[in-house]
This record gives sequence, structure tokens and C-alpha cells, in this order.
Amino acid sequence: MSSLEAYVMRIKPAIDDFVKQPSKTTLAKVEQEVKGFDFGQSRIFQVQIVVPLVIKLDELVGESQELRTSLLNCLRYVISQLCLTDEKGLRSILVVALQQLRDSKGATMRPNLSEEIKLAAVLCMTEALRRSASDVLEIFYTKETTMVIGQILLTLVEIITDEKYRKLVIASLDCLMVLFYVHDEAEATDVVLRNQVANTIFIFLPKVVTVLFKVSKADDKMGESIKSMAIKALGRITCIMFEETTNEFCTARYDVNAFQSLFSSASVEKSNDINIFGSKRHSLEQNEERLKQLQANLRSAQWIAATSQHMSPIFVETTILRAHDSIKVRQAYAEICCLLLRNCAHNLKHNFIHLLESVLALSTDEDESIAQLCQATLSHLQQQPSCSGIFDENAELLLDAHLHKWPRILRRCDDSEQFAELLFFKGLLRNLSPERLQLLLLVPKNLELFVMCLLSALDQRISRDLLNEEYSLREIVAGNTRDLAAQLDKLPWRQFKYLSSKRCINVLYDIAELLGAEPSINHLIFDFCHELIEQHSPAMNECVLLLTLMVTPQQKIARGSRLVLAEQFMEHLLADEHWQLALQPDAAWRLKVDKPTSWFKDHTPGLYSSALEVRTQDCDSDDECEPINSRVSISDAQFNVLHTCLVLDALGHCAKFIGDTFDRHIFRSLHRVLLKLASSNTIVHQAAKFAFVSMQLALKYAQPSHFIECSTDYITFHLNTLLKRSPESSAAVDILAVVLQYSTRGNVPHLDSIFQTICDECTKLHQTDNVHSYLRVFNAFLTHVASWQNNTAQEIGDIQMQVDEEQDILSSWLNVLNKPLLDVPVDLESAPIEEIDVNMPETENEDPSTMTEDPSKPVLPRHIEMTKQILGQVIKFLTNTEQAQQILALDCLATGVPLLADYENELLPLVHLVWLPLVEKFRQKDSLVLSRCFCLLHVLGLHAKDFILKRSLSDVIPQLKQFLKAASLHSSTEKSLAPTQEYKLQLKLLQHLAPFIRSLQIDGKHLHDLLTIAALYLSQGQPKEMQDLAVQVFLNLFTYNGPFVYVTLLQRAHLKDYKTNVNEVLRIIGLSLAAPVDVNLD
Repeated sequence: MSSLEAYVMRIKPAIDDFVKQPSKTTLAKVEQEVKGFDFGQSRIFQVQIVVPLVIKLDELVGESQELRTSLLNCLRYVISQLCLTDEKGLRSILVVALQQLRDSKGATMRPNLSEEIKLAAVLCMTEALRRSASDVLEIFYTKETTMVIGQILLTLVEIITDEKYRKLVIASLDCLMVLFYVHDEAEATDVVLRNQVANTIFIFLPKVVTVLFKVSKADDKMGESIKSMAIKALGRITCIMFEETTNEFCTARYDVNAFQSLFSSASVEKSNDINIFGSKRHSLEQNEERLKQLQANLRSAQWIAATSQHMSPIFVETTILRAHDSIKVRQAYAEICCLLLRNCAHNLKHNFIHLLESVLALSTDEDESIAQLCQATLSHLQQQPSCSGIFDENAELLLDAHLHKWPRILRRCDDSEQFAELLFFKGLLRNLSPERLQLLLLVPKNLELFVMCLLSALDQRISRDLLNEEYSLREIVAGNTRDLAAQLDKLPWRQFKYLSSKRCINVLYDIAELLGAEPSINHLIFDFCHELIEQHSPAMNECVLLLTLMVTPQQKIARGSRLVLAEQFMEHLLADEHWQLALQPDAAWRLKVDKPTSWFKDHTPGLYSSALEVRTQDCDSDDECEPINSRVSISDAQFNVLHTCLVLDALGHCAKFIGDTFDRHIFRSLHRVLLKLASSNTIVHQAAKFAFVSMQLALKYAQPSHFIECSTDYITFHLNTLLKRSPESSAAVDILAVVLQYSTRGNVPHLDSIFQTICDECTKLHQTDNVHSYLRVFNAFLTHVASWQNNTAQEIGDIQMQVDEEQDILSSWLNVLNKPLLDVPVDLESAPIEEIDVNMPETENEDPSTMTEDPSKPVLPRHIEMTKQILGQVIKFLTNTEQAQQILALDCLATGVPLLADYENELLPLVHLVWLPLVEKFRQKDSLVLSRCFCLLHVLGLHAKDFILKRSLSDVIPQLKQFLKAASLHSSTEKSLAPTQEYKLQLKLLQHLAPFIRSLQIDGKHLHDLLTIAALYLSQGQPKEMQDLAVQVFLNLFTYNGPFVYVTLLQRAHLKDYKTNVNEVLRIIGLSLAAPVDVNLD
């Protein structure tokens, strides 16, 4: 069917029916016929289709919103197939669509409109403007249509501001850009039309820009699509209003003086804009007069200058968008900054610096497309003759302005502000020539300001966690060295005071890396920071961190100059002043109880004597014996801990950066790192472990033990030196404790003489201050020997299994060879009997004198002799009053006693000596000590059994029963959120009670008493964890003494709280309680 026939036969009747009877049914018929019509072939019928629909839409104002919405959508589809060539038609469509939303009489939005009709009207207006030819738009954008355009703009602005429907807001933003002729399909080269649009709508710019600015800065709940569109609209509308299209501006782009004036006039020039903008304070007549002046003068130079100045707050506030999390938002912001910088630099001279700063910052964005866009814009600017020295000539101005406002931004702790400013610094340093930056920093004032701003950004946070300590011997973390290094790379001691986000910290690291890449710059900053460290400046910790970041980057760029600085840095780091700091606060700073003062009349006979008495009583003895300046306060100790961690941090990174040539520093550094590894401070130990693993990886050792073994000579030299120089110092024994942890049995003989020296020193009375260190060494040695013994036993077992298998194979072959054959006669005398005798075990051929020793003088192995000597020393410290020393002594005994299990003549006298102090410890109330005491008692029960049975029943078992009985009352009534030490001790006793009873073979009344007390924990009033352990106790002991277990359970079976757990135990062991039987006596 031809287009004529389609229109005459189908479309026109459908439209006529809808005009006569407007309804959803007749409109649906129109939509169906219109969608199949070819508008391209029959343009003559376009008017006949559009005009009736527009007229009917105008008539339906105030009717059904659903019908009007469908009609607007139908009209939009028809318009999308056309090219509007009549300005009157465009104006009619816009007015009619606008009337669906806005009351023409009251100039306000119609009430109770649905979101659907608003969306349909906005989309219809957008499509009408989009499908209009350029000559139609030139006629449309005149003074006569200003009122219509203004009404459309106000409607769109209200929708953008008030509506929550995102699709409607996005459509309104799109319509706004189409109305300003800045949408994606607009011809950017049509300068005449763009200029005409700007001259027509510029009077509405303040309202539009304000709304778009608020949307772009709104909360992220609005969505990144709306924010990015608002930013795009803000930039493009600003560009069309301020773009430089005249010959005067085109020549100014190549004028150096005109370009330099952008920096000078921005802060000096103040335009007289009193007659440019209206105000609510003025009368209506005054504002109308100003409006007429603006329409007459259009966009004058005075208006452009005043408006640019008034928009400065907008450009300043939007700089925060360069730190937005969304790539889409940052992309939109980067595009508008580059657009305005290319096309509006001179008209926006008051905001040129802000735009340039944002482009500089975004040139280092993590997104590659954003960075490339900004870098291309900067390259384009520098290629112009007037902008060739844009950074070098104005670096001091830009740096000075930002360095002065950086402290305020930093202390506000706003992550987005900090990130935006750090991005600017990074972009400026990357685009600024090194020569210019060097000239700038050669001025002492500039260098000090620049470095101090960097140090303030690196400012470290001091917290109470820095003084956390752990008194027990730490275990070595086994596993792959690379994985361990990856865990340690978290660097938990780096806690920034003002920077909270990872992205800000990463940008700060990049800035330090950029400064370290240029030899002319890094030497200036290195010398300045080193001087601050030597002067013991309060910022010395930050100086160490800054030098670490500069000298040892992850990417080894400019390695030659950095290696020189790394060697110098190592010399400074290994100075004694960094390694001899007090890591604990002095006892004088602990809280003391106030001393009471007597004010009775009898004690104050006279004014002078009473004053002397009061002064004497108020005077503290600590003030007399020690000057206050020599004390170490809590804040001093925290500062020292942080400094030690940062020095170890720097040492580890220098080792990684230097590589295998770091071996020249091992002699001076390894023993210092080992000493810090032995520190009881948790964070210092972690930093030292990081340094140690970094040194190991730098020197390419597979395991820490290999590193220690190859450095044994260095360690031995320093240990002997420390012991000879200051025998009372604990440094040597602390180092030895760590060396024992990392050592294998191959390099322990080298330390035998040193260990003997420590044992001798421990026996001296004046060494009471170092007891804790000695006990840590003893514990480390015993743990090391126990580990070595277990490994050796496993190796021997594996070898014995292999020997047994080989022996079985040999016996099988011998049996086969010795078996007589029936077919072939064999001379039995020629059988390989002699070979069998040769391969027999050689024990028969050995000298019996070498296999037996004199029983009166047994020769003990060296490690057994040392263990015996250590345990003899440790027993003396069981009676010490300090908790940490008691715990270490008990740990040493629990580790050392199993080593003497095969040497009963040495074990039993030692058990006899241990017993009385151990019994005294059981009478204490300290849960931590009691826990270790029970562990030691369990060990003694396994290896001394009958020797301590009677003593245990009379001395220890009553104490255990008393504690478990009293503690069961507490655990059933107290509901603590965190487990107490008493709770943990209860769990430990219940967990090991059954093995303890089995090891000592406890029976009779004592067994019955222990089972009765253990049954208390079967109550459902006890914590669930204790109930489960009590159930396991009875299950374990059922095979040991079933009748006692059954009788004990039977006593509690009828109680309500115990019934569940008792039945559970009986069910598992295969027993059950008989049901009660009613006896009928009749």
C-alpha cells in the first residue's frame, strides 16, 4: 500500500475518530497505524498528522492524565520520525507540552501530576528540540521566545530539584542540555547558533548553574548517573556562555602577556557588578530595569567578568569531585575541566587556576582514560606559544597557595578534600620540570615549608597499643618465607594521624617516590630530614618514614642515585642512638597513693615547725633520688617504640632495595635486629621480624635457620663482646634466646661456651635484675632441645622402619636360597651359610667393654647435662614473687622434665626438689600460675607416677577439689561476656582431669571425690563448654573404672538439671536407667 493510500484509508480515519471521541481505545488505533507509516516518503502528510494531535492535546488539558500521557508518547514518536522545519510548529509543540505541566496563568506547576505525565512531557519537548533544523533554531532563539524558554527552564529546574524519580530527573537534565544546545548531537562548530543561544538564555544562567552545582555536590544516594549528567551539563552550559569565539580572544590565545595576566588579574581585579545582577533586596522595578539592560546589551564584557568572578565559589567547591570514588563522575568532571580550559581560559580568568589545578591532579588519576585526557589537555596548552612555560613560571604561585592551605585541609580529616589536594601535588610534581623545582627548593624558606607539609601528612598516631607486651616466648611462624613476608608487609606500626583512607596514603607514597626519583631533589630533602633527625626534632619519626619512602620505592626507578642515598641512610640508621631507647615507661611515672598528712593541733605547735612538718610529709622520695628530666614518661616510651619500629621498617626496606650486596651491613645490623626480635613489646617484635625476613630475602637464604647458621661467627662475636663489656646487661641473653629459636642442632655447639657463661652468671646474687632474661633463654633452650629430640626420634623411627623392611626382604631371599630343590641336587655344605654369618648384626663382634659403662659414674649426654643444670637453677625461682618469673620457671620445668624421662636417677631427685615449692604455688589464688602448676603436675604424673602418688593425694588433690568445687558455684551464677582467667583454668582442669587420674592411677575415695566434683559440671546451669568437657571426663574414665562412674552418675540421674547430660553419657557408653516400676502389694 502506498503512503497516500495508507494515510487516506487508515491514518486519517483513526485520527478523526480520536478527535471526535478521545479515549485510550481510539488513541491505541492511532498509535498502531502511525507506527506502520513511512514518514520519509510522504512529508506532505506530516502536518496533517501532527497538527490534529497537538490541537487535541491542548484541548485535553485538565482531563485524564493517563490519556494525555499516552497522547504525549504518541506525539513524541511521530516527531522522532520527522524533521521540524517550521519555527511556529516547534513553538506550538513546546507550549502545548509545557501546558500539561505548568499553569500559564499562575506560572506555577500544576498540582497532583503523575510522574508518568511529567516524564512524557519532558521527553516530548526534548524530542521536538532535537528534531528541529538549525535554521529553525536560529529563528526560535530570539527575544520573543525568551518567555517560553524561561518557563521551560524553570519547569526543568523544579523537576531536577524536587523530584525523586531518577528516570524523570535524567530526562530533565537531558532536556536542559538540548535546550542550551550542548547535547551530544549538537554541532560544536556552529559558532553562530551557539552564540545566539547563549545571548538568548544567558539571563537564566545563575538559576540553572546553581541548581546543577547543588546536584553535582549532592549525596551519593542520588546515583552516579544523575551526578555525572549534572556535572556534564554544568560544564557544557558554562562553556557555551563563556567560550571565546571572537577574533580578539583567538589572538589572545597566542599572546604571552595576555596569558600571564590570567594569573595576576584573577586575585587583583574586582569588577563593579552592582548593576549587573538583580537582588531580592531591590524593588521589582529595579530588577526589571536591570533585566531590560541585560537584554539590550546581551553578554557584554562587563557581564562576563562579573559572572566569572561570581562563579568562583562553584569552581572551588567542585574541585572535591576529582577525589570522587566513581570513575564515571571523575570522567565527567575531567571532561568539563579540559573543555573549559581549552575554550574559556580568558573569559574564566578568575577560575583559570582552579581548572588548571584539577586537570593537573586528574592527570595522575588511577583510571587510564581520565589520565590520558588530562595529559593531552596539558600537552595542548604547553604547545601554544603563550602557555609553554605554564608550570615553570607559576610553580611558586601554585605551590605556595596550596602548601599554606594544606594544614587546614589535613586537620579537617575530610578524606575527599585530602585526596583532591594530594592529587594536585602529585600532578604538579609530575608535570613540573626538575630544574624549576630545584630552583624553588634551593630557597631555605620554600624547602622548609615544602618538607614540613609532607611531614605533617606523614604524622604518625601515638596510641596505647604501642606499649602492649607479651612476656611468654613466642613461637616461630612456620611456612613459606615469601608468604610470611607478604603478611609482614602490612606494616601495622604505620598509623597515620590524619589520613584514614588507603587511597590518600597511596598518593602520598607516590609523591615521596616522585621526589626520590630526581637526584637534584632527593639530596636536598635527604639532607634537610637528616638534620632534623640529628637535632632530635619532634618530627624525626616522620623524617625516617619520608626517607624510607623516597629511597626504597617498590618500583626501582633511578636506582643509581637512590643506592647512594640508601648507603648513607644505612649509616645513619645503624647509629647507637636509634637502638638504645627505653621502650617502657619509668616506674616513677606510675600512679602512687597520696600520703596522708596530719593536721591535728598537737602535731602543729608552731607555724614554722608545722610548715616544716607538712613540707617533709608532702615531699616524695622519688623527687629526691632522681632528677625529673631522666625519667621516661608514658608518652616518651610510646615515641621511642614508634621510632624503633620505623627504624626497623627502614632497615628492612633498605635491605630489600640494596639486594645481595647488603651483606656488608650484616655485621653491624643483624645482632641489633635479633635483640629487637627478643623484645617483649608486641609491635617492636613485629617490626623486627619484618626487618629480619627482609634481610633474609635480600641475601637469598631459603630459611631463617640458614641465615643464622651462616652468620654464627658474627653473632658469637657480638655476644661475647656484650657479655664481657656489661655482664649485668640482658641484651646478650635476649639475643641468644632468639638465636636458639631460629637455630638447628648444627650450629648450637658454637654457642656452648656462651651458654655456659650465662648459666654461671645466673648463679650470682647480684644478677636479680636479669632473672627474667635468663629464664627466657632457658625456656628457649629447653624448647629447642625438646623439638630436636622429637625430630631425632622421628628420624630414627623412619630409619628403623626402613631397616626392618630391608631385613624382612633379606630374610625372605635367604629362605629361598636355603630351600632345597627337588630336581637339582645341591650340596648343602656349599650353601651360603658363611655369608649369612657375615651379614649378621655386628653387635656380637663388638668389644663388650665399649658397650657397658661403670654404673657408679654414668656419663650423660651434653644436652641432658645442660638440661639438668638448667632445671636445678630454675627451681630457685619458683619462690619468686613476680608473676612473670614464676610462669617462666614453671614453663621451663614442664618442658625440661620430659627430657629426663629416660634418666630416672636424675629425674627423681629433681622431682623431690620441685615438690614443696610446687605445693606452695597450688595454695595461691593466681589463675595464671595455677594453670602452669597443673600442667607441671600432669607432666610429673606421666613421668614420676608412683613417686608422687601419695604426695599428690595428700598435698595437691585436696587443693584441686577445693578450687573446682568453689569455682563451679561462680561459673553457674556469673555470666561474663569475656572469659576470665578463672574460667580458663576451669576448662583446663576439666580437659586434663581424666589423663591426670589415669597417669597417677588414682583410685578409691580420692577418685570418688574427684568424680563427684566433676559431676557438678554436668548441670545445665553451667556454661555449655564446661558441660561438654565434663561429659568427656566420664566417657574417658568409664574404661578406667566403670562402676565408680556409673555410681556417680546414678546419684545425679534423678535431678532435673543433670538428667540431660547424665542420660547422654549413659547412652554413649551403652547403659540406661531402668524405668520406675509400680509394685502392687495386693
